[in-house]
Amino acid sequence: MLTTPILEGDSLLLLMHFPRILSANKFIQIIGYFYYIFLTVTIFGDFLVILLNKEWNLFLSQYLTFFGGMPLIIACYVTRYHRSYHKMFWNIYYDIFPLLWPLRTLGIEEFNKFRKVAKLATFTSKIVIIMVLITSTGGLPWYGDEYEVILPVKIAMDYFDGWLLKLFLITFFSSFYHMGLTIISNVFSLTYLMLHLYNQLRMLNVRLKNLSTGPNLKHAFEDAEFQEFVNTELISCIKLHQRLLRFTEAVNNLLYYPIFYYTAGGILIGLAIIVAPKTSLSAVRFGFVALIAMCLTVVICVLGQLLENESEKSFICGYSTAWYLWNTDNRRLLCLFLLKTQEKLVLSSSGIITINYKLLIDLYHAIYSTLMFLLSVSEIL
Repeated sequence: MLTTPILEGDSLLLLMHFPRILSANKFIQIIGYFYYIFLTVTIFGDFLVILLNKEWNLFLSQYLTFFGGMPLIIACYVTRYHRSYHKMFWNIYYDIFPLLWPLRTLGIEEFNKFRKVAKLATFTSKIVIIMVLITSTGGLPWYGDEYEVILPVKIAMDYFDGWLLKLFLITFFSSFYHMGLTIISNVFSLTYLMLHLYNQLRMLNVRLKNLSTGPNLKHAFEDAEFQEFVNTELISCIKLHQRLLRFTEAVNNLLYYPIFYYTAGGILIGLAIIVAPKTSLSAVRFGFVALIAMCLTVVICVLGQLLENESEKSFICGYSTAWYLWNTDNRRLLCLFLLKTQEKLVLSSSGIITINYKLLIDLYHAIYSTLMFLLSVSEIL
């Protein structure tokens, strides 16, 4: 695994620290595969026990938090450790990144703006790390109510005893920190990709804006040097936009299933917090779970909205250029660029779930609607 940044002066490279460790170290990968298999078997085993015993009431109890968190956990493990997803991520990093514009393309002033974004991202990443580790610690058996809020603990204590029970509990509770590190790794990898996509769009828009104020030439059409400059810039912008389309498509393929799992998990966690017993012991756990879920959702949605807004500016910047000073060939290139930029670059899962501010509102509506449906059904039954 290469250790040098592909984009020169990449100040966001710190975000790739955890993903690089999990990918480069074989021993750490083996540990990840072990917990991946262990959690998968545990989840399906719990569902099998519920199915055989017909204990459907567990789905509408305080254990709903477990059902809500598991889709997100499994999505993170699949994205990090499944070979196809692992390959897709590093293909983006090694196949697409070398084709992007260097970060110093527009000079030191724009590069310093990127560095400010990187500092904000680094500061936010530290908050995410602290919140995830606190949430993982909150799930450990400090309070003595694990039987009442964590479904695998309940089922294990009901059906196991002796050394087998101790072995399961030690393995299960130790997985909390590994789950936390896996979530951190996935969030940082996604943030790294999205911020670079956003930065490339910003550079594209700045270069387009530089074309929007043409020279005050009386005979601009006859100025071959000016027309050649415009032609070169437009071709470069079109090439970059084509690469960003490929970039966005690759990221969407990477997020196709995780977005569904994350959204479903967010709805279930929201329901669990509402229907869970309001005790001081469970409130600590539910509070941290809700807080980290909200933090991650807000961070991802903000990044998605920034990307969508910057993509929309590409069309506006292209439309606002000084096209009236250009020759026919350059105008045709501009028309081609405008056709390509009519659709915004967005991160979504088949266009059904899109990562932007609207996702926050949709999650709230989904939680409220599902709660009303469950309350109606419970009254009928």
